[in-house]
Amino acid sequence: MLALCLTAAAHSLAKPNVLFIAIDDLNDWVGCLDGHPQARTPNIDRLAKRGTLFVNAHCQGPICGPSRASLLSGYYPHVTGVYQQPAGKAMEQDKTFFHGQMVSHCFADHGYRTLAVGKITHGYPAKLAFDSYGSKFDGSGPKPSGGRRFNYHLPDVPWTGTQTDWGAFPEKDDDMSDHKSADWAVERLAGESKEPFFLAVGFIRPHVPFYVPQKWFDLFPLDDVMLPPVRNDDLLDVPEISRRIHELPKYPRLAFLQTNDNEQFRKCVQAYLACVAFVDHQVGRVLDALDKGPHGGDTVVVLFSDHGYHLGEKDRVSKHSLWEESARVPLVIVPAKSQGKQFGKAGQLCSKPVGLIDLYPTMLEICGLPAKKSNQGESLVPLLRNPLADWRFATLTTYARGNHSLRSERHRYLRFEDGSEEFYDHADDPNEWINLAARPEYAKLLKQFRRELPTEEAPYHPSVRSGAVNAWFEEHLRRHGVK
Repeated sequence: MLALCLTAAAHSLAKPNVLFIAIDDLNDWVGCLDGHPQARTPNIDRLAKRGTLFVNAHCQGPICGPSRASLLSGYYPHVTGVYQQPAGKAMEQDKTFFHGQMVSHCFADHGYRTLAVGKITHGYPAKLAFDSYGSKFDGSGPKPSGGRRFNYHLPDVPWTGTQTDWGAFPEKDDDMSDHKSADWAVERLAGESKEPFFLAVGFIRPHVPFYVPQKWFDLFPLDDVMLPPVRNDDLLDVPEISRRIHELPKYPRLAFLQTNDNEQFRKCVQAYLACVAFVDHQVGRVLDALDKGPHGGDTVVVLFSDHGYHLGEKDRVSKHSLWEESARVPLVIVPAKSQGKQFGKAGQLCSKPVGLIDLYPTMLEICGLPAKKSNQGESLVPLLRNPLADWRFATLTTYARGNHSLRSERHRYLRFEDGSEEFYDHADDPNEWINLAARPEYAKLLKQFRRELPTEEAPYHPSVRSGAVNAWFEEHLRRHGVK
């Protein structure tokens, strides 16, 4: 009996493992977030029932590179200067913000074995961020030969864009990169580990192209697909600079989606729902392996998306925006079973405005590691213990230097580099259709939001390369010396 007690005591004092699940381009079309009535995400939903679901969580950069640079380093984009997609070796040469400073490095410094598979970093080599890296396998996954596309053919315009398309491809789940990433993670979770581990699993879907096998499309019969609410005149009340910054000539717009009685709109939404269902299944495979393996009782689980995604809202199919659909993300934190109830109750919701910037300090605290003074986010542990605890007024998202969005519990505020503004009341206008910025009754509240804006903004980081998505960005990047 004494030996058992000593073993239990030693186990309770051990550092918990971390399973860190990152999903690319997943918006609130998740069952537990009620973002789309037809979303099928039973595995993310069951995970949320085991811990805390943050229903008002937001990224710090609404595209992959800046978001991941921020959440992994613990610094805001306006501090590092990684406002746009990074490339080259400048991040790995930067020892102030990135090299040796990221969350995986910090866990390694405190005795953790760090492992990763799939898409976790962007612009910084995953092999330098983790002790062991599986692979990204085929990246965004297999594509039809010869550059063939099913539905969306890129227009001939002089801007960059991603491989936006949708259709049933390939034939088997086994051919998908995310399936292979899940295989790799499942194998690791089944084995013993002498040291506590930090395992990061990065899933690509629902990132474009919206390709998954036919069986996932079959879950959503095309004639039954429900379209998200949109307004064709939605951008008439936003400032001119907002229309210019958010323009995406290489990406699908409403006019294309709505032709032939919304033919492509239904196909696009069906494909996104199919991709979400597919990636949820991969999440489930990993969670099942954790629960059945030797680490089911002593592993903290964190699941999030790097940013959201528009499916027709605001005249776009993409991220690249400071609006709600692009900035808001799913976020679930589940403490280890061995930690009991010291980090909150199972199945609770928190509506405070939190950011992915808060993950770094949260994971340090929940694992009993020393706080890192340079972290600019705040530990979410107080909210895990009491979702109604006092918290910050708003959380910040930045898209290009000088352009920001702030989200409080009720409102979203946008401020552009020329001083133009947008302001939305989510209590009355959850779709952000009515810009209230010019109405005098909100003047006092607008002043409060303005005080939350950064007072200093770093120049563009050397890692950022010019890849303009529109005419405004071409001029903006040239003006800021980005080559």
